[in-house]
Amino acid sequence: MPSPTIDFRTIRPHHGSQHSGFEEAICQLAALETAPDAPFHRKGAGADAGLECYRVEADGSETGWQAKYFFEFGSSEASQLTESLSQAIARHPQLGRFIVGLPFNLSDGRVGNRISERDRWNRWVQARADAILPRVVTIELWDETQLIERFSRNEPQYAGRRHYWFDLLHFTPDWFQTRFAITRKALGTRYTPELNIELPIRRGLLAIARDPAFIESLTRLADELDEARHRTTDSVARILASGPAATQAADLDVRFRAISSLIRTASISPADPVPFDPWVRALDEASETLGVCSAAIWDLRTQQGGDRDEVRRVQFFVEHLYEAIEKVSGIIKRPVSRLANEHRLLVTGEAGTVKRRSKGTPDRRRRGTPFSDNMMLVC
Repeated sequence: MPSPTIDFRTIRPHHGSQHSGFEEAICQLAALETAPDAPFHRKGAGADAGLECYRVEADGSETGWQAKYFFEFGSSEASQLTESLSQAIARHPQLGRFIVGLPFNLSDGRVGNRISERDRWNRWVQARADAILPRVVTIELWDETQLIERFSRNEPQYAGRRHYWFDLLHFTPDWFQTRFAITRKALGTRYTPELNIELPIRRGLLAIARDPAFIESLTRLADELDEARHRTTDSVARILASGPAATQAADLDVRFRAISSLIRTASISPADPVPFDPWVRALDEASETLGVCSAAIWDLRTQQGGDRDEVRRVQFFVEHLYEAIEKVSGIIKRPVSRLANEHRLLVTGEAGTVKRRSKGTPDRRRRGTPFSDNMMLVC
């Protein structure tokens, strides 16, 4: 199989996002360059204290990595790096090297009076070095070229990761055609192209049967909230720490972690009702708290002074979290989702419009088992 093209814009998502995928890929490369006897720590979900991962060197100093999945380097991006470095220095007293992973190469073109990305990077490095004196931390860059060089190494551990993160051959037209042919052959005469469409009734059937696919879809709701929370709550708490909304800002992370925990730990065995209503109430309460924080952030934008780029960045994350709330809440409130708490379902229709398990025989089945071909009702 030919090697895949390494394009960081098509990196495999991790936990639902390419941002997390890039972070995980950087950490895996860092781990590969760490001696077996050297302590290596990968940060989990939530606030990362300025580092995605770090290594403890033989002299007790630490080397840390921070991944930023953006494809330009302007003042806003430099501000994000400043925030990460400041956190890393504050929370890692032994930090000696700070390695930044970027999925692109900095441009060096000069147009008029505009600062090139390379110059902005060099100025940022020098400014940070001056700002943290007398402490000394070496700042290094893993850009696109350096990352491609690592992924292109012929050693098995690098080749495996190259194919995992960038193997687009899995999703070529030929790949889809092959998988379609296999599925169509398995369906046989039951496959009719004109009727092969997705209908809400199928989602409802999966819900009422407590099909494993439906249960998995509920767990993904918690993953989506965690993904949005990961980049938002810590920034909101910092920017509002000294304002009137400081209490709500500090409470934001706790509320969203609690929602994810409610979803993941809910007892949703076939005999138990899915606790949709408590989830909705928790989402509504979190949304109200987020609204207070959003209003306070908006007030900061109208005030003189301060870091307006940082305020806009945090407001962007807040909007992203709002979108996640609306999406998760909408799915939970759907009538087809609420069918999971129904105990019976009767499908009626004229002759020829409903396929049954067998002629004149209703389908009696136990909750929590997936639909098989001879059980599925197709309208």
